[in-house]
Amino acid sequence: MSIVSLHFFIFTGVILTLYWICVPKWRWIVLFIATSYFLFLNTYRNIAACAIFVMDVLTVWLAALCLKKNLQEQTKKRILFFTLFFVVAVLILYKELSFFINNINSIGRIAGIDYGLRLPKWVAPFGISYFTLILIGYLLDVYWGTIETPQKNPLKMILFAGYFPQLTSGPFSRYNDIAGSLFGNASWNLKRVQFGIQRFLWGLFKKLVIAERLAVAVSTIYDSKPLPLQEDTYVGLMVVIGAFVYVAQLYTDFSGCMDIVIGISEMFGIPLAENFCRPFSSTSLSEIWRRWHMTLGFWLKDYVLYPVLKSGWMNRVRKFCKKKWGKSASRDIPTYIGMFITWFCVGFWHGGSWKYIFSSGLFFFVMIVGGLLLQPVFHKLITLLKINTDTWSWVFFQRMRSFCLFSISVSFGRRADLLDGLRAWKTVFTNWNPWVLFDDTIFRLGLDRKDFDVCVVGLIVVLIVSMLQNRYGSVRELVARQNLLFRWAAYLVLFFSVLILGCYGPGYNPADFIYGGF
Repeated sequence: MSIVSLHFFIFTGVILTLYWICVPKWRWIVLFIATSYFLFLNTYRNIAACAIFVMDVLTVWLAALCLKKNLQEQTKKRILFFTLFFVVAVLILYKELSFFINNINSIGRIAGIDYGLRLPKWVAPFGISYFTLILIGYLLDVYWGTIETPQKNPLKMILFAGYFPQLTSGPFSRYNDIAGSLFGNASWNLKRVQFGIQRFLWGLFKKLVIAERLAVAVSTIYDSKPLPLQEDTYVGLMVVIGAFVYVAQLYTDFSGCMDIVIGISEMFGIPLAENFCRPFSSTSLSEIWRRWHMTLGFWLKDYVLYPVLKSGWMNRVRKFCKKKWGKSASRDIPTYIGMFITWFCVGFWHGGSWKYIFSSGLFFFVMIVGGLLLQPVFHKLITLLKINTDTWSWVFFQRMRSFCLFSISVSFGRRADLLDGLRAWKTVFTNWNPWVLFDDTIFRLGLDRKDFDVCVVGLIVVLIVSMLQNRYGSVRELVARQNLLFRWAAYLVLFFSVLILGCYGPGYNPADFIYGGF
């Protein structure tokens, strides 16, 4: 059940009505039933896949209760280790197993051995990449004492891990942030419901009006035969254009999904964490990452990077580096090791393939660490060229540089494989074809001129809203302070833009959300 389908809209309306007419202490049961139904449909009615989800949740639930008992510290560490091992193993088994099978088969072919390993044809639990990380965070928070009282009700624990709005593409919720409102303390607030509807419509605008159209052009460029088998149409400058178009699609698709699910949850009085904060106003790659998929970044920082840096083996590395190369090395080298592990985990989480490990992980690691190491050189170059870094033009240059590097990186994730991505970007330097900007090639990507104009205008609207957010904060609050006529004009324009320009209807299936596949 797609969250941009009529089925889901009716489902949400029914659940929302039942939720608010129910007495507060039983509202969580309404959400539990809704979550169970949503999960069942999205696992293709596969009982075994649903059972895996329940088994994961109950394992963590039971382990968390044991961690709060009066046990020896060594026993608690064993419970923690084996539970984390089990949950991660299930994730790898159902989602990342292809990475190991493909690499073993590739090594075998190089050695002249045909292992013939095949990927099992089983159905993975819906949202396994998301609820697994939520469960790991919960268990570690209980172990560290961040959660003082773990959840005792197993059904409430299932609801927390599988809360249906966040199961599609996140965000990653923390128990302490969501438990109070999720389990019955939410109160009716008309303004909050209205704001939730507005945010929901804004997400539909991004997804159905912009992202769905851009998906056609992206598919035309990327889903042709892998290089070097494809024709010369989509090489050279078209690779660059394709990267920019894909980033625009990825942003409107993913941020649109977040607007939809956060808006829906807001209607229930349950606040979800923000996942985006104007990423393309960033002046560096590291800042883009801090503003893009923010809850994943916070999760990795709290549950991967910091534990690695504080671990016993890292302390031994730190002492070794200090003894061999001095204090500066003992600070920098462990940090870089921790960053490498973290970025590798980012890429591996996105998918069991080297293209994801490179595009969403190692590329960022190399660029960010390289930037840190070369920072003295950059400062000298700026001084030598007498560049004024306090000007708007310098900020604009930094933003464009960051956007271009980000576009190059994520474009590899859309390619058939890592080698195809490298071949494509090689043609940027070997195939000179600037005429594609003037010979209507961009209008032969599956979009007619009307659809192209809709995309351009839609992206301009998204940019304007982003600029208003940067200046005034909440755009919904800004609109709410305006006169009645202006407010309703804005609401109706948004509604009818989705109704008239949205890509939907009989025989049309909106593309799955990109991050729903991670």
